[in-house]
Amino acid sequence: MDNCSEVSVCPIVKWLDLFEKKWSIRIVRQLYAKPRGFNALKVNVHGITQGVLSQRLGELESAGIVSRKVVNKKPLQVEYSLNEEAKCMLNCGIVRPVAESVSVIR
Repeated sequence: MDNCSEVSVCPIVKWLDLFEKKWSIRIVRQLYAKPRGFNALKVNVHGITQGVLSQRLGELESAGIVSRKVVNKKPLQVEYSLNEEAKCMLNCGIVRPVAESVSVIR
C-alpha cells in the first residue's frame, strides 16, 4: 500500500487543498525566504487583510506546514516559520512546481 492510500492524508493532497485558497501560497513563499512576524507578512503579502492573514496562518499551522513561536510576551511578538516537512516538500521539488504555477495564476 503506498503512502497516499493510507488512512492519513497524502502530504501533496494536503498542500493542494491549502494552495487552492487565496493567499496561502504567497504566505508560504514569504516564509520560505525566512521566518517572519505577523506585521512583516502583512506588509510583504500585498493586498491581504489582517483577518484573512490570521485565518490563513491558522489553517497553515493546523495543517502542520507553519510553526508559530512567541518571541516576546510584552509586547506580544509572534514569529511564523515553515516547519521541517514544509521545507523538505519545497526543497525536494515535490511541491515547488505546483506552488510556482499557482502563484503565477493568482
